[in-house]
Amino acid sequence: MIPRMYEDEREIESVYVAADDNQGFWKVGSNGVTKIVIYSEPGQRDWVPWCAVYVGEEIKYRFDMAGMGIKYK
Repeated sequence: MIPRMYEDEREIESVYVAADDNQGFWKVGSNGVTKIVIYSEPGQRDWVPWCAVYVGEEIKYRFDMAGMGIKYK
């Protein structure tokens, strides 16, 4: 069985998006990014995976994982 994104315990190296006009790439170790965490929030019908990009101990960016890709270490 494939684990849900927010249940996967592997360390994340980077996340990226290239959908429509939104483009972004965040990598641990670049531009002050210290860690990337996938977690869940309740949605309308089920839990929805979200991403938090940390700079230091502060969440700098936060977005849902629709259309996103993950690269694990």
